[in-house]
Amino acid sequence: MFKKALIALAFVIGAQCASAALPAFNQKFEKNGQPIAEKPLVARDFIEFRTARGFPLDGYKDLAGNPQSLSQFKDKLVIVDVWGSWSATCQRSAPLMAEFQAKYNKPESRIRFVSISLDKNPKRVTKFVKKTKLPETFTSWHDPDLVIPATLPADVLPGFFVLDGHGHLVGFVRGFVDWADPAVPAYFEKLADKYAVRK
Repeated sequence: MFKKALIALAFVIGAQCASAALPAFNQKFEKNGQPIAEKPLVARDFIEFRTARGFPLDGYKDLAGNPQSLSQFKDKLVIVDVWGSWSATCQRSAPLMAEFQAKYNKPESRIRFVSISLDKNPKRVTKFVKKTKLPETFTSWHDPDLVIPATLPADVLPGFFVLDGHGHLVGFVRGFVDWADPAVPAYFEKLADKYAVRK
């Protein structure tokens, strides 16, 4: 009996510790309704939440060291690309992210792509960009205090986290996704229709 009580207590404490480690993610906001039914095959692993969740909006810097916040993208669908220059799948994904940044990161667009590196040293990102000859349009922020791994499951890279117009997390997918599939842009637009501007 005593052993069972100890196990139960350990479970409760463990659950509380896990909850404390993921404070933003455990916050719940707007109901999302039914997930979008039709999505490209390449996005089959994308998980769309029934209820929006919290996401760390602050604590980032650009590669020049200037503070940056995701809250600047109000009323836009934000796709956060969490990556690391050491990861082979991230290296494969980076050119696609550069293409999407060039296509969508414009004032009139409802969609915004933000790459955030988990590299310990931001100079590694700069070196990677130069070495791989990514276009000048490619930009990446840095997560110096690793607020994303402290808040969300970020053990698989790249990770793509989709935020609504309030900065709340509405879905994610981890691992390489062939975003070059021609059916993807229409799916992005459907997500923007549903989530960019929320009442």
